[in-house]
Amino acid sequence: MDWRDKVVVITGSLRPLSRKEVIAYLKDKGAVVQNYMSTQTQILITGHKQLDLFDPDKRSLKYQDALARKSQGQAIQIVSEEEFFSDVRYSK
Repeated sequence: MDWRDKVVVITGSLRPLSRKEVIAYLKDKGAVVQNYMSTQTQILITGHKQLDLFDPDKRSLKYQDALARKSQGQAIQIVSEEEFFSDVRYSK
């Protein structure tokens, strides 16, 4: 995935890396990382502590916000932890 100039938000944690390591990686690839959802958000990365994705009441607020924004027409790509690591092939 080309992260360059993409506005990215992270929800949950991405094991085995710390959030700081993921943010540093994304910034190194040219992404803009935000701590909140906005009209500029293009990608939401969901970590393993995203709780039960089949129970909407247990989704994170960022995840719920992303779904609401998508339903209103905002182009947001939701990327799972597994997709992130398989795409990135991150190595320390």
